[in-house]
Amino acid sequence: MCRERREEGGTAMSQPVDEKSKRGPSNVYSPTQAYPADPPPYRELAPPYHGGPAYTSSNKIPFPTTKPKSSNTFARVMICLTVALIFGVCLLSLILWVIFGSDVPHFEVQTFSIPNFNFTQSTLKANWEAGLNLKNPNTKLDISFDQTESSLVYKNFILDTSSIDSFQVERTEEIHMDTDFFVPASDDIFYNTAEAPWVEDMIEERRKGSMVFEVRIITTATFMAGEFWRRQTTLEVACVELKVDFPAPTGGGTWNGDRKDCMLYK
Repeated sequence: MCRERREEGGTAMSQPVDEKSKRGPSNVYSPTQAYPADPPPYRELAPPYHGGPAYTSSNKIPFPTTKPKSSNTFARVMICLTVALIFGVCLLSLILWVIFGSDVPHFEVQTFSIPNFNFTQSTLKANWEAGLNLKNPNTKLDISFDQTESSLVYKNFILDTSSIDSFQVERTEEIHMDTDFFVPASDDIFYNTAEAPWVEDMIEERRKGSMVFEVRIITTATFMAGEFWRRQTTLEVACVELKVDFPAPTGGGTWNGDRKDCMLYK
């Protein structure tokens, strides 16, 4: 009995060892091992919140929209009227220009001389006389001249300036205008030419027998078609290369008559 129990006990003791050694490690994959069953269904971590209203596909959040502003009719009307007024003025000016197209006046030198030219030591006393013809070539416009000033120029130096009273030239009319210049100027008692930058050149040219001068005129001209239309502009006239010959060592000289036409700038 004891032997049988011992044998049974030994068998019972050794049986687990044999089964364990037969199975081997539990983490070793066996080809005969079956695939595990499907994983359990997904479980939410937390139940959904049911405190607020449920939104369905039909309950969409509306996007903000901007309504167009109402048009400002008054502003549009004023803009249209302004554009129409500007266009009308431009059109009227074009029509008047076609009808009363203005031509610039024509200036021409007729006479130019130096009646008296005396230079002693540091004092120069001389006077110049210029006569110009002015013609208005327009057949429908009169020209009024105001604030007219003429200047005598030598080598870009102004020797004297003379003012001319306002006058008017009728259409197609031609008038004659005279202007005189003095050195020293008419309002100077004494003129020390020794300090003038042009005196040495003038003495040298006087010794050679000829000098060249310019007469410049600036005036405000108003073109008029009665009281209906007027246009004002500033004119600058340059009568250049007026050569004066001196026949004698002393005394005055006379213009040789070249370059009669004057240049005009607007």
